[in-house]
Amino acid sequence: MHMRYSITLFVIFSFVLIFNASAGSGTQTDPFTVAQAIAKSDNSAQTYWVKGYVVGEMSDFSNNKYFYELAPPFSGTSAYLIADNPDEVNLAKCMPVQLGTERSSSMNLDEFPQFWRKEVIACGLLRDYFAMPGLKTLSSLEVVSQQPLTNEAANWNFFEDMDGDYEPASASSIFAGGTYSGETGDWKLYGATWGESSNDKKWGKASARLRLSEASTGNAGYMQMEADKANGAGTIRFWAGYYDTDNGGAIAIQVSTDGGKNWETKIASQAIAKDWKEYQFKLDVTGNVRMRIMKAENGSAGINIDKIKISDYYGTTALNVTKNPSIDYYSTSNGIVLKLGNTASTLMIYNITGQEIYRNASIAGTQLIKLKTGIYFVKINNKSYKVICK
Repeated sequence: MHMRYSITLFVIFSFVLIFNASAGSGTQTDPFTVAQAIAKSDNSAQTYWVKGYVVGEMSDFSNNKYFYELAPPFSGTSAYLIADNPDEVNLAKCMPVQLGTERSSSMNLDEFPQFWRKEVIACGLLRDYFAMPGLKTLSSLEVVSQQPLTNEAANWNFFEDMDGDYEPASASSIFAGGTYSGETGDWKLYGATWGESSNDKKWGKASARLRLSEASTGNAGYMQMEADKANGAGTIRFWAGYYDTDNGGAIAIQVSTDGGKNWETKIASQAIAKDWKEYQFKLDVTGNVRMRIMKAENGSAGINIDKIKISDYYGTTALNVTKNPSIDYYSTSNGIVLKLGNTASTLMIYNITGQEIYRNASIAGTQLIKLKTGIYFVKINNKSYKVICK
């Protein structure tokens, strides 16, 4: 009996190995993943098919620096960035795809943001592009995501590039802080300054440089929104890196939903890499919200912050793809968000075993239903749907 069981396992295991070995051959019916295409990149005349998600756009490679965007606002360049993960922020796991003039005029992300985070399959040459493995001279590019395409970029309408104006609080102590005024309103800087020197890591004119309230000592520095952002905060993205030759620091993120009176820590400590790179964190905060980005320790290292992007609360739920297109819902870290319309409905939710776990005889509008991770059956009036809570 034990021998027969072992043989069965061997057969199943062998099948898995054979299946994986045959996957990703670069054909239309069996396309490469982006990771496979990056590894395969051979600069040959052979065309290959590659499948991935449109995670952003590449605009330039200049002075050994990549210029690209992985969240709105987009500039409408003629090159996509695709990746195997729709939430990818690591450029090394992305591949630039040359759209060309004709495709760019009808598919660039600035004018057609509905293509952002959608899955595509493309055929072209695996050639170096923007000094990295890319896909060029396309013969085909097809969107394979569920139609019609939703515009997920609409949830990302908060962007601060730190290139506005700065009024220091003291002429003699730069880390006494001050007030920065930009596209998103005023920010209070304390134990921090506006970093516009050649030693500050930044995009464009300047970034914020967080340190300590008394330069080499004192309280941890921070930058803080002085006005509320409506529609909550779903996901925050920003660039961070060390000032000049500094090293060894971390940042924290706090939010306030009462006009800055009280602050809740959402990210307690995130170590910052030496190199200039983009970070992403899920926040899932509803209502009016203010953000505070601060040092998580009292070390003397200066940390630059730039290109702050925040999605609306429902924008972050778009990071979890709807599994049933017949029902308008999104998965969050707290459960699922159902959009039920303005007419009152009867709502019942059952777990995978058929046990009823939620009932409301008169419910309408957008509702957050707190559920644990799993698969559920939702019944709205007389129609039933399967939903997945991540």
